[in-house]
Amino acid sequence: MPKTFPIRAYHIAERLRLREVRDKLGYTPKEFSNYEMVVQATGEDAFILLYNFGSVVFFNVSDKDLEIEMARLSEFRTPSDTMRTSDNFVIEISDSDTNRAQFDRLEVRQLTYDSIKIASVLLAQSTALEYYEILIENLMEKTGKYSRRLEKEGEYLEKTEDLLKFIGMCMSTRQDIISNLYIVDSPDEVWENNDLERLFTNLKAILDIDVRYRALEHKIQIIQESIEIIVDLTKSRRTTQLELTIIALFALDIIISIFFKFR
Repeated sequence: MPKTFPIRAYHIAERLRLREVRDKLGYTPKEFSNYEMVVQATGEDAFILLYNFGSVVFFNVSDKDLEIEMARLSEFRTPSDTMRTSDNFVIEISDSDTNRAQFDRLEVRQLTYDSIKIASVLLAQSTALEYYEILIENLMEKTGKYSRRLEKEGEYLEKTEDLLKFIGMCMSTRQDIISNLYIVDSPDEVWENNDLERLFTNLKAILDIDVRYRALEHKIQIIQESIEIIVDLTKSRRTTQLELTIIALFALDIIISIFFKFR
């Protein structure tokens, strides 16, 4: 029976400050950068990989150790990080002549540190994308509610405070996605290794990373266009109200002038 190594990925926060995580939890990284931190876990070929876009991956880590580390990492979640997305995968040692990616596993001739990193970063990206997919769907649903209200009532009736909160939420989410989802870039490990590049490309395609990212971009554009329409309508309504106020004041001034002239 082929030997397998489990990979479990979780998106736990919109951002992780890796230096702060390292210092507070006392990690001694095997590898560290502003983007990624790799920590040797208990056991042979066991690693914890943390990414600054908020995902953490456990490679070949026992259930008990995983629960302990997730509990320790919980302090780095912000109150707004209410959703936690996850994914599971397997690296399998295969007798095949070539490395290949399958729907739920990565088949390799030999387990290497680079193949572990490639599988881990793509699974981390996938969980981050799922988090933003849920977030964008929620915003799309709210945008649709406003659009249906406009269609039914013929005007926008939301309170200004609620409108501003919604606009702020949309702007914040869009900025988070733009700043965080550069994660679709290829890691350094694949640049000079054709086998690793092929493995990365195949697994990326299986996880639909590019397709899902483009879908997010499209939905963000729809939300942005809807916000612009709502803002324009709000400005138009306020302008109309201001014009009516000015006309009323002007008319009142005329009435007062006539009253004093003929009294």
